Amino acid sequence: MTLEQLSYEALERRLAREKKARLAAEGLLEKKSLELFQANQDVAEQAELIGRERAVLGAVFDARPAALVLTNSALEVERLNPVARRLFALPDGAAPGQSLPDLLSGSAGFLDWVRARAGAQPEIDDSTVEGFARQASGEEIPVRISCSLIGYNDLRLWIILDIRRHLAAEEEKKVLERSLVQAQKMEALGTLASGVAHEINTPIQYIGDNVSFLQEVCGAVGAFLGAVDGALAAEGEPVSREQLAATLAGKRAELDIDYLLEETPSAIAQSLHGLKQVASIVSAIREFSHPGDTEMTPVDLNAVIDTTLSVTRNSWKNIAEVEHELDPDLPSVLGHAGDLHQLVLNLIGNATDAIAERAPAGGGKIRISTGLERNNVVIRVQDNGTGIKDADRTRVFDPFFTTKAPGKGTGQGLAIVFKIVNVGHGGQISVDSTWGEGTTFTIRLPRSEG
Repeated sequence: MTLEQLSYEALERRLAREKKARLAAEGLLEKKSLELFQANQDVAEQAELIGRERAVLGAVFDARPAALVLTNSALEVERLNPVARRLFALPDGAAPGQSLPDLLSGSAGFLDWVRARAGAQPEIDDSTVEGFARQASGEEIPVRISCSLIGYNDLRLWIILDIRRHLAAEEEKKVLERSLVQAQKMEALGTLASGVAHEINTPIQYIGDNVSFLQEVCGAVGAFLGAVDGALAAEGEPVSREQLAATLAGKRAELDIDYLLEETPSAIAQSLHGLKQVASIVSAIREFSHPGDTEMTPVDLNAVIDTTLSVTRNSWKNIAEVEHELDPDLPSVLGHAGDLHQLVLNLIGNATDAIAERAPAGGGKIRISTGLERNNVVIRVQDNGTGIKDADRTRVFDPFFTTKAPGKGTGQGLAIVFKIVNVGHGGQISVDSTWGEGTTFTIRLPRSEG
């Protein structure tokens, strides 16, 4: 083979290798072009998706019925929704850059809570706080606020709820609850009316008898004095001292003046005692039936117990003997006197019913005591009635739960007691009971400061 032939073959092989390399490069280029095109398509789709998500999130942000405010870590407002603008009475474009605490007012604790959300925050709790949103006009709107980190650019999302309707509803609920308690007290008075009338009628009866007796005394004394005047003014022969004394002694014996004078102090004392008893019962009824103040005031629990026992006496006097051991130095509690009357009434009524159901051989006994344990005023009401079964003990404070026969109870008495103690007065109530032996309710209420 000649030199020319060798050079030609080498050239062909080289051209073949170059062609192969070029084809490979073109294939790789085409492949990368397709990948780049696909990547561009994916980017475009992602951008469109992000755009849609942003639009949806923006629409959700603006459409939320609560006021939403976005702030940075310095608590400067970056965005707020229309509800927030209306809440703060801000025109469009007026809020960004403002400090959120400057748009709020309230207690020092409230503003401290808001300011504590500034700066670096590893996490923000889900607690809420109540204060006021301040408008430029000076009007302050009660609000409840929560704050969350949203995980982007250290932004904070503030959810601010206008609670004016909530507060109005809560106040209306309190009014209705007070009305319900008052209605139940009036119902109780209606049930006890015949007994109260009997309690009043007994002293009134012997007061009437004593007044009739005193009327008789006045008549007899008047007749005796008339006889004295007649004897002294008689005309004719002078009457000796002995004759006058004998005449008056006879008249005195005839009118039984000595007996009348001896019994008069007792009749007066009995009448005064009866009048005091009637006045006490009337005062107890008036105090018991009074709706009470809407604001909490210092209340003497010993007086509440005495008043309630006076009103309910006829309902338990033939069923149980009531013993009360009341601490004379018992401090007052801050509360609603009307509700506390209802509380004691329900516990006494519950104890009376339990004793009547069991009818213990040794007689029914209700023991009421008061005392002080640390900073709590304690009331205990103990009875030797039927007791409570273990299975029922955890349910006795549930509304409408009752172990009484149909028509004998609605299951509201102890539920009302629980609400008065735990919700209305921030106290605690516990029950200790043995089936067939009796029950003790223990109530602890915070003592009134000062």
